[in-house]
Amino acid sequence: MIPTSTTQPIRRTGLQEVRNRLDYLTQLAEQPTVRPVILALLTTPQGLALAGILAALPVLCDEIERLRDEIERLRDERTAHHNLTAAALATLAADRDGEPDPLYYVRDELSAQRGEAP
Repeated sequence: MIPTSTTQPIRRTGLQEVRNRLDYLTQLAEQPTVRPVILALLTTPQGLALAGILAALPVLCDEIERLRDEIERLRDERTAHHNLTAAALATLAADRDGEPDPLYYVRDELSAQRGEAP
């Protein structure tokens, strides 16, 4: 990818690190010396807003992981499509050049995509 004014590299924050920090905060909030401070914080609008943000983090982490998986799946599909397009173009060129088996390229690519031996 070439960064331009409209594309920025995606910073991949470790989602497990986010989950670990949230677990740490949850455990910290359960300590007897910290609990009264947390309860007092939750009586303020800012504390309630912070609690809402923290509660949303696990759902957001799950969604990020799902989207990363979907991006990977789409990348694989796009690669397969490009390879099949290249095989079709090679087949057309082979036919135009009078090769004896111009469909070889398409059959070979389809076999490769199915995981079959040539």
